[in-house]
Amino acid sequence: GGVAGMQAAIDGPELVAGVVLMDVSLRMLHETKQSPLARPLVTQFQRLLRTTNAGKYFFDNLATPETLRSVLQQAYSDPDAVTDELIECLLSPGMTPGAVAVFLDFISYSTGPLPEDQLPQLKCPVRIIWGEEDPWELVEWGRDFQKFDCVEDFISLPGVGHCPMDEAPELVNPLLQEFVLKHQERSTELEQRVAADAAVAP
Repeated sequence: GGVAGMQAAIDGPELVAGVVLMDVSLRMLHETKQSPLARPLVTQFQRLLRTTNAGKYFFDNLATPETLRSVLQQAYSDPDAVTDELIECLLSPGMTPGAVAVFLDFISYSTGPLPEDQLPQLKCPVRIIWGEEDPWELVEWGRDFQKFDCVEDFISLPGVGHCPMDEAPELVNPLLQEFVLKHQERSTELEQRVAADAAVAP
């Protein structure tokens, strides 16, 4: 979501007043982050998943309540936050037609933009929120993004894992509200500019 949001801000800067990133994917399977020895092996494994029944077998074994719960309890700092309701919400879309193909495309996507390539292109302010206990996207790696001019602040949340918005909404929601209110004037200006451009368009 963070990579997609930044790309939207890059492609349509007149439409985006600010961006908030939360434990954004660092895309460690990207081809530029793989060693020369690992790259062909990763590519072959991804091709195997996408072109044979191995992919569906892998998905079917992952898309079970027990396996998903185990995976999420690694990502969430508080295992009790992985509720039956959360499991159901995440599994339901996986039971729809085409879900397997979407999942395999997602885990096989090793090209495209990286956050460190997008941030220098952004013309709007960015707030970064990161769970300090994220085991997948380490907070130490996320802090490197503070060097980019567009990043207003980097806020780490103690005791929170990979999904701050779900694990600690009582911490995240005020941070989102504060950021939106802070840049409300910029948002209004962009809306007025878009409306003016639309009015003069042939």
